[in-house]
Amino acid sequence: MDERASGHARAGSRAGARTLPLPSARGLLRLADALTARIAHDAAAEAASGRLILWLPAAFAAGILLYFGASTEPSLAASLVLVTLLAGAAVAARARPVMFALTSVLLATVAGFAAGGARTALIAHETIVPPKTPVRLSGFIERVERRTTGDRILLRLDGNAVRGLATAPALVRLSLRKGWAPPVGSHVTQLAQLLPPSGPAMPGAHDFGRAPWFQGIGAIGYGLGRPKAAPARDPPLSVRLAMALDGVRQSLSARIRASLSGVPAEVAVALVAGDRSGIPHAVEESMRVSGLSHILSISGLHMALVAGTLFALARGVLALVPGLALAWPIKSMAALIALSGSAFYLVLSGNDVPAQRSFVMTGLVLAGVMVGRPSLSLRSVGVAAVLVLALTPEAALDPGTQMSFAATLALVAAYERLQPLRAIPRPDGIAGAVVSWVAVLVAGTALTSLVAGLATAPYGIFHFQRVAPYGLLANLAAMPAVSFLVMPAGLAGVLLMPFGWDHLAWPVMGRGIEIMTAVSDWVGTLPGADVRAAFIGAGTLLWLSLALLALCLLRGVLTLAALVPLGIAGLVAGAPMRPDLLVAPDAQTVAVRMPDGRLSVLGASGQKLVVEQWLTREGDRRTAGTRDLAAGFTCDPLGCTAPLPGGGTIAVSRRAESLEADCLNSRMVVTRDAPPRACPADVLTLEKLVRTGTLAFSLRDGTLVAEPSRKAAVSRPWMAPLPPEPASEPGAADAGDPQADAMAP
Repeated sequence: MDERASGHARAGSRAGARTLPLPSARGLLRLADALTARIAHDAAAEAASGRLILWLPAAFAAGILLYFGASTEPSLAASLVLVTLLAGAAVAARARPVMFALTSVLLATVAGFAAGGARTALIAHETIVPPKTPVRLSGFIERVERRTTGDRILLRLDGNAVRGLATAPALVRLSLRKGWAPPVGSHVTQLAQLLPPSGPAMPGAHDFGRAPWFQGIGAIGYGLGRPKAAPARDPPLSVRLAMALDGVRQSLSARIRASLSGVPAEVAVALVAGDRSGIPHAVEESMRVSGLSHILSISGLHMALVAGTLFALARGVLALVPGLALAWPIKSMAALIALSGSAFYLVLSGNDVPAQRSFVMTGLVLAGVMVGRPSLSLRSVGVAAVLVLALTPEAALDPGTQMSFAATLALVAAYERLQPLRAIPRPDGIAGAVVSWVAVLVAGTALTSLVAGLATAPYGIFHFQRVAPYGLLANLAAMPAVSFLVMPAGLAGVLLMPFGWDHLAWPVMGRGIEIMTAVSDWVGTLPGADVRAAFIGAGTLLWLSLALLALCLLRGVLTLAALVPLGIAGLVAGAPMRPDLLVAPDAQTVAVRMPDGRLSVLGASGQKLVVEQWLTREGDRRTAGTRDLAAGFTCDPLGCTAPLPGGGTIAVSRRAESLEADCLNSRMVVTRDAPPRACPADVLTLEKLVRTGTLAFSLRDGTLVAEPSRKAAVSRPWMAPLPPEPASEPGAADAGDPQADAMAP
C-alpha cells in the first residue's frame, strides 16, 4: 500500500514538473527586443544629455598612463601634431555623432599623452651620477621636515661650483640627524654623501625616483655632520616665499602646542599647518588599520568643512548689516570669502595633489554659487581631474590621487542618484525635525563611508595590500567629532589667532582629536582589523576601474555594462607570483624565501625602505626592524649564507677573503668586491646590480629566473644614466639579461 502511494506521489511529481511554464522562443525574442529597445533608448538619452563628455577625463588620464608606460621618451612634437590632427578631425565629424564621439575620445587620450610629455619637457633637468666621495654643498634651506627619526632638508644651491660634480643640481634633498636642520632660509654649507636616484624596490613596484625628479630635485643623499653657516646673502624668491609660509606655519604650530600637548597637538598641527612629521608612527598605523587615515591627509573633507564654515560664517555676518543684505549679493560675497580662505588653506597645508583636487572642486562649487548655478556634479569632477592632471600629469600614478578621485567620483554619482530623496517631506514639530536631522546625519555618514570605502578599496589593496574591514564603523563613530569639533574649532583658532583669542579654540579641537584617536585605537584592536591582501594586480585594477566608471557615469539599464569589466576582474584576480629570491642594488641586502613561505631578509637595516616594500607586497606584517628577520642566514665575520629555493646556497660576501671559498661552495655569490676570475658560481657584483636595480628571482621548473627592476631597454629622463657595462667575468651571471640569469640547480 505504501509503495503504491509513493509511486503515485512520484508520478504526480513528474506530472507537476511537466506542467511548469517554460519560456518559449517567442517569449525570449520579445524579452531580447525589449532589452535592446531599452538599451537604445537609454543610450540615446545619454547622448542627448551630453553625458558622454564625462568619459573624456578618463580618456585623458589613460593617455597620461600610456605616456608614463613608454620605454623611451616619446616625441613631444609628434604628440602635438597628432593632437592637432585629431582636433581637426573632431571638428569635421561634428555632424556624425558616432564618429565625433570616437574622435573626441582619441583626442582626449592623445592630449593626456602630450600633457605628460609637455610637463616632462618643462621640468627637464639633468639627473646626476653621484660621486663615490662626499661633496661640499652650499645653498639656502628651502624646506625642513622634522620627523620622529630625523630631519630632512631641501637645499637650493646658490650657484657655486661643487667639486666632484660636473654639473651642480638646483635642488638637493638631504637627510640629517634629528634636531640638526637649520631654519628655513638659512644660508649654509653642508658636507654630504650623494646617492643614486631611488628606483623601484622590485620589478613592478612604485618608482621612488620619479616624484623627486618632477619636484625639481636633482640629487638626494645624507649630511655628514651639522650644516655650517655660510656668509649672508639675499635668498632667491622661492626661498623668500618659503620663509614667509614657514613663518606662518611655525606661528600656528607654536600657538597650538602652547594649548595642547602630545598626540592631540601633533594631529592638530598636521590638520591646520600641514606638518605631519610629529605624529607618532603608532598613531598613523592605528589610523590606517581603522580606516581613518584619510583624516590626516588634507583632502575633500577638510576643504569642504573649511569652505562651508567660512561661507556660513561670512554670510551670517554680512546678513547682520541691513544695507549690505538688501543692496548687495551677500551670498556671492560669502562664496568669494570662502574661496579665498580655501586658497589660503591650500597653500598652508602644503599644496599636495589631493588638496589641489579638493580646492578645484570647492572652487567650482563656490563659483556656481556666485553665478547662481549648482556645480556639484560629475562634470565638475571631470573638470577638476583634467585641471589637476594637466598641471601635474605625474600625479596620475600617485595612489593618493587615484583614491581621491575614485572616492569623489563615487560620492558625487551617489549624490546625484539620491537627489529624488530630497523631495520627501520632513516631519513637523521640533522632535520630528531633530529625529529627521539625526537620521539624515547617520545615514549620510554611513553612506559616505560605505561608498568611498568600496570605491577606494581596490586601489588600497593594489598599492598597499591592506584592507580596513571596520572602516565603516570607525567613520560612523569618529566623523561627528571631526565634523563638529575638530575642523570647525581649528578654523576658529586660525581666525581668532590675530586677535589673541585662539586659545579658546584649540582645547575644543584637541578634545575632538582625542575622541577620534580613541575610536581609532578601539577599532584597531577588534579581531581581524588589520587585513593584508595581495590579490589585485595591475590588470585587475584596470578592469575594476572600468567597472567603477561604468557604474558612476552611465544611467538606466546601461549601468549593467559594469558587470562585464567586473566579471573579467574577478576572473583575472589572484595573488601575483611572489619572487623566491630578491637582491638589492647595494649587494648587501638579500631576501630568500624559506620553507615556511616567508622571506628571510639579510641587511634590512641598510635598506629599510626597500625591505619594507618587499614585506608589504607580500602581505607580511613584519618590518625592517623585526628581530630574527635574517634567521634563515648563517653568518660569520666574512659573510653569510642561506639555502636557495631549488637547491644550493647563496653566499653574501662581506670581505674579499671569503670569495674563493664562496665560489667553490655556493651556487650564487653576491659581493661588493671583484670576484676571482675562475669563480664557478653565478656572481652578482655591485656594478651589475647598479645597472639592473633589484633583481627578483622566481623558481620555475627547478630553475631560478631573474627579472630586473630596471631594464636596459627602458630609459626615461628621471632615471639615472646607466654606468658603463663592466667587462664580463668567467662564472659571473649577466644580470642585465633575464634569460642569462636562469640558473639550473
